[in-house]
Amino acid sequence: MNNKAQLVIFSFFIFLIVFICAIFIGEYKNIEALKTQKHGIPISDKAIAYRKTNLKIWAINLIISFLIPSIFLLTGLSTKLMHLVEESFKSKFSSVAAFAFIYLIINFLIKLPLRYYSSFVVSHRFGLSNQTMERWLSNVLKSLAIDLVIWMVFLWFPYYIIYRHNSRWWLYLGLLSIPIYFFATYITPTFIDPLFNEYTPIQDETLELRIRQQLKKAGIEECNVYQVNKSIDTKNMNAYMTGTFKSKRIVLWDTTIDNLTQDETISILSHEIGHYIKGHIWKSIILGGISTIFVLFLTDKLCMYLLKNSNATFGFSNLHNIASLPLILLVLNGLLFFSSPVVNAYSRHLERQADAIEIELTDDPELFISGLTKLYEQNLSLPKPSKLYRFWYYSHPAYEERVNFAKNYASEHDVHSSSD
Repeated sequence: MNNKAQLVIFSFFIFLIVFICAIFIGEYKNIEALKTQKHGIPISDKAIAYRKTNLKIWAINLIISFLIPSIFLLTGLSTKLMHLVEESFKSKFSSVAAFAFIYLIINFLIKLPLRYYSSFVVSHRFGLSNQTMERWLSNVLKSLAIDLVIWMVFLWFPYYIIYRHNSRWWLYLGLLSIPIYFFATYITPTFIDPLFNEYTPIQDETLELRIRQQLKKAGIEECNVYQVNKSIDTKNMNAYMTGTFKSKRIVLWDTTIDNLTQDETISILSHEIGHYIKGHIWKSIILGGISTIFVLFLTDKLCMYLLKNSNATFGFSNLHNIASLPLILLVLNGLLFFSSPVVNAYSRHLERQADAIEIELTDDPELFISGLTKLYEQNLSLPKPSKLYRFWYYSHPAYEERVNFAKNYASEHDVHSSSD
């Protein structure tokens, strides 16, 4: 590998270390500042300890996500694995599937200890989980099985496109990503999500009636609303909107229904109605496809740059070779990392739109604030992150921002609280 390629890789990992240090410094300073300020949610020692623990997990996960493909490349493991599968399987489809299987299994096993610690040990330590060890392991293995099936069945196709259209593969795959995103958004609520949890109509008849009235008020009577038994896994609260066409739905976690008043639940529901009537799913699919074209274009250019300057260190010279998978994943991870601020800024914009509709539909900013406060308090969330972490990673406005937005929106648009 020549000096240019070495400099690029070395500079990136130096940046990564500096970035992690900057996040830790900013977050710890932010925590100390929060201790002396008054907020709508209590800043307990438990919430602070939970935040610090998650920061360490985040840092390790970030490093591992880049280390694994780097090790495959720089040790020659990727090329050795390619030779092994090509010698063992005659067809291209079978060799690609076998490579994908082995790579995913190795990746899974390396990440498994941290995954167990973060999603099981930590959640139980801080009283946020109801999950048994058997159920945790079952869900983890289901996720692995789904990933294996998708990768083994479909990975051959992008490599075929790269082989047939060496200079424009990024354009064709980017354009194809739009119907793929649509298809995935359609089938996930119907076929994938029920593998992990039970989805039922709203069980409380009074709440169901009020939900129908709220949907009618918003002009979307055709929208389906479900509750999901997340209490089997967690004590956290949440709600979301997902799906397209007949699979489009709003989902309320049963923990949300159980821990909020009906008025607060209707307020949370109204936020998801906001996503529905604003067409955020469709916008995300289309913009996701457009951004995918751009990201794949940069992936092609950066991968070819590294290949040309690798002096055959990687053991392959073109991207249509299955051994290039770790290189493509490494570059994709890097581009997604650097694009996070833009993606999350757009996501925060969508969330503010949904917040505005929530306040308009309920005509009560106090409900918005009380439901939000309970949600953040139960989830051990802090009222705000450091500026850098918010800029880079926050897909939702922070608690403080949302509360201030509700108060300002109410005064500017003559929205009155039920307490007035």
